[in-house]
Amino acid sequence: MYVVDGETYLVVDAQVHAWDASPHNQAGPAGELFAADLLRRHRELDGSAVPLPEVERVTEDGLSRDVFGGGCVDRAVLQPVVLGELFVLGFSPVAWHAELAARMPGKFVLSGELDPDAGQPGARGIAAKVRRWDMRGLTFCESRRPGGRMELRETWLRRALARCAASGAGVVHLGVTPSAGPAPWRRWRAAAGQRRPGGTPPRLPSWAEPVRSGSALPVRTRPVQRVASAGFDVAQFRELATALPRTSFVLGAGCLPADQLCRLARLPNVHVVLTDILPWISATDARADFGRALGELLIAYGPERLLFGSGYPLVRPGRLVAQFASYRFPDELRGRYRDLDADARRAILGGNAARLYGIEGGRMAPSVSVRQG
Repeated sequence: MYVVDGETYLVVDAQVHAWDASPHNQAGPAGELFAADLLRRHRELDGSAVPLPEVERVTEDGLSRDVFGGGCVDRAVLQPVVLGELFVLGFSPVAWHAELAARMPGKFVLSGELDPDAGQPGARGIAAKVRRWDMRGLTFCESRRPGGRMELRETWLRRALARCAASGAGVVHLGVTPSAGPAPWRRWRAAAGQRRPGGTPPRLPSWAEPVRSGSALPVRTRPVQRVASAGFDVAQFRELATALPRTSFVLGAGCLPADQLCRLARLPNVHVVLTDILPWISATDARADFGRALGELLIAYGPERLLFGSGYPLVRPGRLVAQFASYRFPDELRGRYRDLDADARRAILGGNAARLYGIEGGRMAPSVSVRQG
């Protein structure tokens, strides 16, 4: 539990990844590119000197220390990412997550993997996997390569999701894969035809340059372009969510332009995880942008349909939990948005995810108390 000024918060991190992007698992230049982009993204977002091996490969020690210890997280939802053409053994498959959950009981909620573009054969036996591993949700993730566009209109997909919901996985995640893009508002401005701030992408830090086996020379010396995330058609998603009213859909806060994302709030079974915007909660040059993004989502979805997520290991959750628990809108936005009260913070930090995933109070991480001065 997280305690601040006498208020107690259950913390459920709805987006945590346990991946292996180390060189032995990279399948050629494409795997190196994807891993290098994530390593750079971690440095940009977290701003910390986490040792390179701990960013490349998530370990039990790292999770215990950064998520459940210093992160103040009670339960974490593991989000799978396969990318079989980029990583020899897979990047972050659910089978690994199941082993990790067995070694760290009472800590994780498992989400299964489903690639809509793999067709009906790719969904074969998925309901049995849900029951076998007690998965509470499904994540739409690409099984081969990133950057595609998911087809959501197939009838087999609706049947598969209905079977999984009946087996216990009633939450579906879209757009919650590891973020490799800039702040959402920068993407929104670029899409609207505005000049994109920030200039050219920064050069990959020397500590993150992939190297050839047996050589100290980097494979690439030019700046590495960012890896695109998978997209989907909003109209197709609306049809899918309308056809499955008993399934809860969780969208990433940066997976769509703000206006499109807020319009989807008309569907009562759609929720948003805040992972894509939370790293900028304390950034001096993004206070107004973050405040507007959070404020518009609060108006559209209310605090009862927003979820906390860190995206670990890209960002360690401890800082985000502490800053969100004490967040106030900047002065220029005070009249436009109402500050969060303790009940709203409690819902976003853990209450909403606990309801969606069927998490009971019981076994929690050690209590961490903070008193604000």
